[in-house]
Amino acid sequence: MRALFAFLAGGLFGAGLLVSGMTDTTKVQGWLDIFGAWDPTLAFVLGGAIIPMAIAWRVAA
Repeated sequence: MRALFAFLAGGLFGAGLLVSGMTDTTKVQGWLDIFGAWDPTLAFVLGGAIIPMAIAWRVAA
């Protein structure tokens, strides 16, 4: 059962990376190029990940 939940969580994580565009190397390189052509769209992805994690921490506590 634990392996099934791990598989589902990994699949959801991978799908989230795919939908957000984080599997596109040029997008990630644009995110890392702070002093050049910086692409801030992944900042919104990271910010959006904080919200459910904060809720999970509150539920777990």
